Amino acid sequence: MLSMAFPGRAVADSRSMNVPERAVTNREADFDRLFEDFSAPIFNYVLRMVGDRDRAADIVQDTFIKAFRKLDSLTDDAASRSWLYRIATNTAIDEMRRRKFIVRPSDDEEQRSEHPDLRPGPEAQVMSTVLDERLQRALLRLKPERRQCLLLSDLEDMSAQQIGDVMGLSYGAVRTLLCRARGDMRRHLAAEGLTR
Repeated sequence: MLSMAFPGRAVADSRSMNVPERAVTNREADFDRLFEDFSAPIFNYVLRMVGDRDRAADIVQDTFIKAFRKLDSLTDDAASRSWLYRIATNTAIDEMRRRKFIVRPSDDEEQRSEHPDLRPGPEAQVMSTVLDERLQRALLRLKPERRQCLLLSDLEDMSAQQIGDVMGLSYGAVRTLLCRARGDMRRHLAAEGLTR
């Protein structure tokens, strides 16, 4: 018997499965900690990958459903970050393949960032929004694998070894991919008028 603790998260009822109540409580606590620590960063990562807030929210929900189901396979707490990012990455890639979801941003398309701008005045807000839109357009023009590698490196501050764990690549392949991603990003930023 399953009960819903929050939307999209099924929790086993220990009475119907003859599982000690304490084991279920520990599993829920472990999952709650993972969700609390990683839901926001993973949402931001997935949002940068797919460029659509609603799709990103769906992918993150699917990611944490899969994580809850596979929680017993996580044996090392130190590896939980890479483990969750691998699930998020695979879920996002599967979603993009399934729907053939390719974002082609146009110049008049508005993609506003919802993080607060603490700088004073409307002029600073306008400049920040324009910069965010240009960066997002440049990111979305990267090939998905290069975008993923660049985001894991520069936004999530992962090492090449950690990126390799998430993407299933060797250290050398990650370094090569990252170099190509940065070169492509420089060209796309130059096209947006952000670099020389």
